[in-house]
Amino acid sequence: MNRVLVLVNITALIIGISYGLHGPILPLFAKNVIGATYSELGLIGLTNFIPYMFIPLFVGILLDRFNSRCLLALGAAINSASIYLLSIAQSVPEIMRFRIMRGVAHAFFWPPCQAIIATESTEKNRVKNIPGLQCFLLLDLW
Repeated sequence: MNRVLVLVNITALIIGISYGLHGPILPLFAKNVIGATYSELGLIGLTNFIPYMFIPLFVGILLDRFNSRCLLALGAAINSASIYLLSIAQSVPEIMRFRIMRGVAHAFFWPPCQAIIATESTEKNRVKNIPGLQCFLLLDLW
């Protein structure tokens, strides 16, 4: 396997684990420590996915103009910042803002990874290389 593909999969594994680790804990933190209501918990969950619905389109446009590796690094940096900020959040609106950041980070992560895999893979191996990336990102849904 290509060295770049190995690095993309390692990056996906690290980010997937970070998503998977804080995802189940966040509602407990918001409910028990911050005092969020169940409707606020629903809004916290929603705020993560709203940016991810629209921003990948713009990231795709950016991929035509900028290096996909730079956009992937930007996504990883935004992800790291959002997880740190979530750990020091003191209110539901803060948690929602940081979850929006996480959605933006996800949008800056997934399309560049696919672009790198498409660029670095041969036609025969391209389809074979995508599932590894998807497995790591499924940790986010867990």
